Amino acid sequence: MPSTVPPALPDRVPVAACPLCGGREFTPVCRAAAHAVVRCAGCQLHLLNPQPSDAELVEIYHPHYSFFGAEPGAEACVSRVKQATAAHYLNLLAAAGVSGGSLLEIGCGDGDFLLQASRRNFPATGIDYSPHSCAKAQAKLGAAARIICGEISAVADRRESYDLCVACDVIEHVRQPADFLQTLHGLLRPNGRLFIVTPDLDSLAAKLLRSRWPEFKAEHMYYYTPRTLRRQLAQAGFTDIRLLGGTKMLSVDYVTRHFITYPVSGLTPVLRLLRALLPASWGQYPWLIPAGGMIALARKPGPVGH
Repeated sequence: MPSTVPPALPDRVPVAACPLCGGREFTPVCRAAAHAVVRCAGCQLHLLNPQPSDAELVEIYHPHYSFFGAEPGAEACVSRVKQATAAHYLNLLAAAGVSGGSLLEIGCGDGDFLLQASRRNFPATGIDYSPHSCAKAQAKLGAAARIICGEISAVADRRESYDLCVACDVIEHVRQPADFLQTLHGLLRPNGRLFIVTPDLDSLAAKLLRSRWPEFKAEHMYYYTPRTLRRQLAQAGFTDIRLLGGTKMLSVDYVTRHFITYPVSGLTPVLRLLRALLPASWGQYPWLIPAGGMIALARKPGPVGH
């Protein structure tokens, strides 16, 4: 039988009701870094319950979080891959008819997506919770983009100010995904577009690795499938929802660093060996590959008849 909300450890944040269907019964599934992953009995959304405390999240999001620690070459490796992936995402947006207009990126990190967007003449704004990342992003972009340090509430009053909102690998980190999407809906102009990337619980990697799936992390509070993400977007008022496989530009060096940070027995040693055997230029070259995630493109409806 499904259980109710598990008892919270001190300072951890229990989720009383599912943000997708309002259900209050949850079935334990596995553990992610000492946190319980549960499944909503009503809609099958997976989530951490209880969620990490704010103090735990501060420890997780350390200054080197975005590039797997302070190992030499890590920052350059991650920036190279993220900019290649950003160019790929912008190509997908252009193919969908989105090639200009004011852009807001939530969770802009060190500014790699914004850098590529600015080169395609998007008037761009980025927001991130990390002061360290914001400083690096502003230094990287200069006058090409405005960087705001804080949570999304810092821009919530800018209603209908943007033609495109981008949130790559963000929604799984937020405590209140329904409120998060409602805020993005309000920030978009009528007929504005939303671009989201998030891990896919239905992906082949998730099914093969099961409880060892590296996306099960303490900082990932929600785990979507195409069905649950589509429902969450529709409930926030978005239409014309298109879901694509989560392809990214990844290098052997990047993937190896990821699995060193989030080890998987049997796989991490093989990747270490492969990286050691390959010439450095081959190991650093980014390839377009499936990445165990999904991409969602959606629209805020415009006035009736337009």
